[in-house]
Amino acid sequence: MLKRRIACGLLILAALILYFFDNETVTLALLLAIIILPAVSIGLLALSGKNLTVKMGDSPVVGDKPTMRLTIENPGIMPVANAELEVVCENLRTGETDSTVIHVSPGPKSKKEIDFEVLSGHAGRYRIHVTDALVWDPLMLAKKEARCEDSRFITVMPEIFETQLSYASDAALLENDRSAESRRGMDPGDVRGIREYVPGDPVRNIHWKLSEKIDKMLVKELGTPITDQLLVILGSAGERSSDPEALETIASVYVSLLNTLRLDSTSLTAAWTDALTGRAVFKKISDEDEMNLAADEFLASPAALQGAFSSIDRDLAETRYAHIVIVCGRVPTGLEAIANGTNVTVLLYGAEGSTTENNVQIIGFGNKTYREDLAGIEV
Repeated sequence: MLKRRIACGLLILAALILYFFDNETVTLALLLAIIILPAVSIGLLALSGKNLTVKMGDSPVVGDKPTMRLTIENPGIMPVANAELEVVCENLRTGETDSTVIHVSPGPKSKKEIDFEVLSGHAGRYRIHVTDALVWDPLMLAKKEARCEDSRFITVMPEIFETQLSYASDAALLENDRSAESRRGMDPGDVRGIREYVPGDPVRNIHWKLSEKIDKMLVKELGTPITDQLLVILGSAGERSSDPEALETIASVYVSLLNTLRLDSTSLTAAWTDALTGRAVFKKISDEDEMNLAADEFLASPAALQGAFSSIDRDLAETRYAHIVIVCGRVPTGLEAIANGTNVTVLLYGAEGSTTENNVQIIGFGNKTYREDLAGIEV
């Protein structure tokens, strides 16, 4: 724009010099034309681009990558010589941002539709938004902003691969049930004892009558309901949160595990950290729609977000799980509190081999070897 203004100024200066040395009708007409044309162009800019609107919507799928459709509407009677729109694609999980610039020239009272490919680098929930348009005059000497922002969200799923799982026997589950007395519970119909209140105990478990009698806050120790439910947690990425390739692999392992368990008709609960509240979210998964809805949420949580699973909130974990699987880039602190006596398997990105201590097994997987590393794991 600056170069065009300089060029226009030089033309006017040249026309003035020419008219000064050759004061004729032709040189006067040339001078007036060179002065009037930019003025008219800038005047048209003031009249055009009013109430310009941009709407985003899905477009027909072409190829493997998602596409979006921009609909630009000019309701005014003046054409828009050149409108410049910047479309920004932001990956809410990885933090990656990319953008593309689109130029369009809608005529008076017209609409234009433009399809463009979403710049998706890695799996995640994408926010795609259009910034305010820049409207230029016909000679590209001046510009103004037209407020026409719009945004959409799409989810780009990671690769889902088939993995063979082996399942713990019913006998193993019954053995877990026999040791339930050592675990925290949430079953109000099964009171196993009374103890002194500690911070974090649910208020509903307080034994009010007995507390009033001895002037000390006491709570009821509740038993644990029997369940065959598996809990699969998307844990913290830790130092891997700035590595898009690592996040892609972790997401692929997590979604593939959910999908395999779902297809095997396993009683399943998925869990992750909510992006807004920082609290643990629990969702039961029984079909593909529920899995996709859950993916919309956990793929929108920033990977740098601190995991909410250093311990599971007793108000949320209302059942004891048969097995807990955690897919993560960093081993959560307080695994005993998470397990609550249940066997835990940690699928840890970047680690090698397998280790077992007490009721916690850690299985490592790599960026290129995760299919082989996780084949045949027991849940």
